[in-house]
Amino acid sequence: MKHLWKAIFVSSLLLLASCGSNKPSGTLQIPVDTSLAPAQATLPGPDGSPRPLARMVGESGIAMDFVLGELVVSTDDESRLNAFLARWGGRVIGQVEKVGDAPKTYQVQLDPSAAQVERILQQLNQNVPDLKGRFSTSSPAAAQLLAVALAEANQEKMTVTPNFVLTSGAISSGSTSEAATSSTPDIPYSPNAFEWPYMSRGSAQDIGVGEAWRLLERAGRFDNKVRIMILDGGFAPSGDFPETRQVVGSWNEPSALQCSGGFSCPWHGTHVTTSAMGRPDNAFGVAGPAGPVGELLAVPFQGDFIGIITTLERIITATLFGNPKIINMSFGFELDLGWDVAVKVACFGLCPAPSEIIDGFTWAVAASGKLIFASAGNAGKDVDNGGGIEGSTFIPCESRSVICVGGMAHDATARDAGSNFGSKLDDNSVDIYGPYWLWVGPDPDNRANQARLSAGTSYSSPFVAGVAALVWAANPSLNAGQVWTILRDTAHVGGVGVRGHERRVNAFAAVSRALDAGPSGPSIALSGPANANLNREWSVTANVTDFAGSNCPPVYCPLTFEPTPTRVVGNTAFYRFNTAGSRTLRVSTRDLLGRESSATRTVSVINSAPVVSISQPTTGATFFVGQTVQLLGSATDLNEGPDPGPGPIACRWTSSNPSDTTFPRAGCNTEISFSSTGARTLTLTATDPQGLSATASVSITINPAPPNLPPNITLGNLSPGINYNSDGYTWTTPLSASASATDPEGNTPITYTWRATSYAPGGSTSTVFASNVVVSGPTTTSGNLAWTPSNTPSLFAACSVTNAYNGQVVRLTLTATDSLGNSSTRSLPDIKVYRCTLD
Repeated sequence: MKHLWKAIFVSSLLLLASCGSNKPSGTLQIPVDTSLAPAQATLPGPDGSPRPLARMVGESGIAMDFVLGELVVSTDDESRLNAFLARWGGRVIGQVEKVGDAPKTYQVQLDPSAAQVERILQQLNQNVPDLKGRFSTSSPAAAQLLAVALAEANQEKMTVTPNFVLTSGAISSGSTSEAATSSTPDIPYSPNAFEWPYMSRGSAQDIGVGEAWRLLERAGRFDNKVRIMILDGGFAPSGDFPETRQVVGSWNEPSALQCSGGFSCPWHGTHVTTSAMGRPDNAFGVAGPAGPVGELLAVPFQGDFIGIITTLERIITATLFGNPKIINMSFGFELDLGWDVAVKVACFGLCPAPSEIIDGFTWAVAASGKLIFASAGNAGKDVDNGGGIEGSTFIPCESRSVICVGGMAHDATARDAGSNFGSKLDDNSVDIYGPYWLWVGPDPDNRANQARLSAGTSYSSPFVAGVAALVWAANPSLNAGQVWTILRDTAHVGGVGVRGHERRVNAFAAVSRALDAGPSGPSIALSGPANANLNREWSVTANVTDFAGSNCPPVYCPLTFEPTPTRVVGNTAFYRFNTAGSRTLRVSTRDLLGRESSATRTVSVINSAPVVSISQPTTGATFFVGQTVQLLGSATDLNEGPDPGPGPIACRWTSSNPSDTTFPRAGCNTEISFSSTGARTLTLTATDPQGLSATASVSITINPAPPNLPPNITLGNLSPGINYNSDGYTWTTPLSASASATDPEGNTPITYTWRATSYAPGGSTSTVFASNVVVSGPTTTSGNLAWTPSNTPSLFAACSVTNAYNGQVVRLTLTATDSLGNSSTRSLPDIKVYRCTLD
């Protein structure tokens, strides 16, 4: 709208200029005001030599600095250019090729000292009656240069204008130094970028860069690199710069431009770069949105009007720049509309105004498929003049096809008071807002690994440009227009405090939109046994498939299990149920896009009956009245004792013979003697806490006592305790047990023999593997056991046998025989021995 109004305004002036011959003369004035001074005295030229500067101030009060002894000329007619050069002894020191609608543009060096300003103004005011404006200058040489510019525009009908100087959009004096591991009382700081108010999700600004990174990482898009051109000055590479980086010129040369307010900012390009793409998670400096995906193309430039044009032209025509997708310009200047119109009027509308020259180049660059971002500036001005007629153009912020970025106050949505803003809802206003205050890291003048808070739309612009890079990485098939549409349409609206339509960048929403995840939420597949053993650990595994189309780990898709499990490892929950019956579990998840899903699983909790067995006595055994008989059994329950079970439970012995009044007897390993003869059945019963029982029985016969009795055996406990897999021994473990015997009649010596019976691999006693193998004795010295299982390999299966790694049950039995040949036996409780182990 601004440019349409300008065209209408100029056309009206020209129409008036052509009507009648009795019109008053023009009123153009170029007085000298020595109180004026440029922000900086000189600016280095392309060869590094200093160029003196001057200042011009129009009736609007807008100050514009420019290079003395230089003019920018735009024309496609070389004869007009040559005529101008001949008149003023000028020479072309730089030129920019024609791009699109923008004419060929030249940087001309000349000496205007011969110009007679009053005579030139008199002639111009006569030739162009509607030429108006008062442009005060800082020196006579400046006035002469301006007079020559307008005179040549009028004579040759071409654009002739000063080479304006730009200002970087940072406020270096507003910085405060913050240590990487501490904070100031006023501004909290964390080394975790996810917690920074302009990077986090859910903060006042709610930009969500950190969560956008997680989305891209989850989707596997970090390999989609995006090249970003930073047009600036003062690039000092550090650990924060992208690994892939290129400079068109030299690193570590300070910027010659000053920042807003006239402060020096020699490493402006360094901090602009890290604001866009500082590398995250490297314990150094700071992080910027495009850190995981950005590739840097650093382009130092001379900081003037011709420098912008030259660079924009080379983006299109030169392969040197490597075809960046995004261009950031954190600088600018305010062009007085009076001068813009004066040049247009001077050439009778036959040449483009200075602002239209740069419009042509920015439009052509954007038309080549690139996004251009520019800082709005730090003057606190409304670039739209409240919606009325605008008295200036902020370049390049308001240039055609440029995305102009304003700044929000620290940890707030409101516009920072220093940021320029726009009150119109059109494409030539401030288009979107990013953070105005950002953390910046080390530079050659501040070498400590510290974070310092710095301010300016110089950082707002690259920050938003970095978010655009995230969108492009999320979906490389997007064109530039689609990337901007996503940034614009997903932005927060309002809260800036201007008119209510302002947009605030939303990285998380933009990347979410670019990933095009579809409407469906995540899906959950649950896997685990249909049955769970009572009191034993049971697990269910939740596999989540999200928008990425693959298994989503809990770090991206956190899981909630109901009821609460006893523990969770990764995506597997472990439960221990203490009552039998049916249970229903619910598992819920939320993906990185905030979409939720749940699934249920029903499990049957089963209580198993105990398992009992009798080792001694054996079925069919005969004893005599008064003989001590060993009752040795085992009772275990899968649902009792420590994991993994089964665990031991209580034993209860009963006899079928009513005369056995010492029954029932408790204990799995006990002794008893019988007082009556005859057959009886002994039953071992075990009952679990839930009331389930199991039994085992043996039939024995009791005979009258013989004249000579066998020895009585006393057994101690096996040593050491179990040492492998919580239920047994490795076969290299030395085992020992104390044992002795006495003979009722004193028939000595007593002979001791230890035998072992092993059972087939797998842990049960259903199948004998090796029976009654002598492992110690016979000896009359001692009944003590001292045995290492590996010394009797015949008891054990080879490791190649099925279930060999599950161990084998071994029963150790001592036989004591008196000198007359009467024998008795006692067994130790069964043990498990592992010949084959995995460690």
